[in-house]
Amino acid sequence: MTNLEQIEQRLHELAPSGPDDLSRAMSYALFGGGKRLRPRLVMAAAETFGIDPALALDPACAIEMVHTYSLVHDDLPCMDNDDFRRGRPTVHRVFIEGIAVLTGDALLTEAFRIISESNGLSDHQKVRLITVLAARAGKDGMVGGQAIDILSSDMIVTQELTLQIDQKKTGELFSSSLEFGAIIAHAPEAIQMRLRGIGHQLGFAYQILDDLEDAQNDDKATMLSILGHDASRERLRRTIDEIYHQLSKLPSGAEPIKSILDLIFHTGQVVR
Repeated sequence: MTNLEQIEQRLHELAPSGPDDLSRAMSYALFGGGKRLRPRLVMAAAETFGIDPALALDPACAIEMVHTYSLVHDDLPCMDNDDFRRGRPTVHRVFIEGIAVLTGDALLTEAFRIISESNGLSDHQKVRLITVLAARAGKDGMVGGQAIDILSSDMIVTQELTLQIDQKKTGELFSSSLEFGAIIAHAPEAIQMRLRGIGHQLGFAYQILDDLEDAQNDDKATMLSILGHDASRERLRRTIDEIYHQLSKLPSGAEPIKSILDLIFHTGQVVR
């Protein structure tokens, strides 16, 4: 069974199965066709350091729940006000808006419970995972980035501000995914910090790629709108090269992680 298949199976086991609207909304959000990039990176990072990726499965699923919660809340009328996500009506369109809010709340809370009950991890590791996820997903991380993004409509949008938003909204959760694998593998703190930096670069590259693929959306300032198409593609190419260079310094060249990045960036074809 591949890591992706393990993730899907475990998420089905962890997802609520009750007939109530909240349980149904949580499952609807979780199984909406996501690529599972973040949990796959958790397992790939653990594998990079010689750890059985199955040991990282529950923390990986916890990260996916946090990511899913963020999407549910991002889609709300008070945020991005989106009617569709991955070709399907958003949670607040299928259910009521209040249930969508609570769906995000429940997914976030479940993530921490899942980590606390993970088998095969020491109490120290569990506390470290919870601390990292809370920091990367909270006020100084993903949520903080969303707040800056909302308030940026009243700011002069610069390249530095856009980079800050991308690093927080996207990069911090990628960082926590890679850090999770290192924590599970008992990797040194210096390695965890290196992976955090790689996660920031990955978030930046991923956001530029997303902007390039969604170039018709001119509603808000992005790195693409600031740099222009050609400069954005060149910045993306350089960032991807640096990510792979940094990964090459890790054990076995971090091939498990690189295999996931190859799926994201199509082995560099996007920048040609």
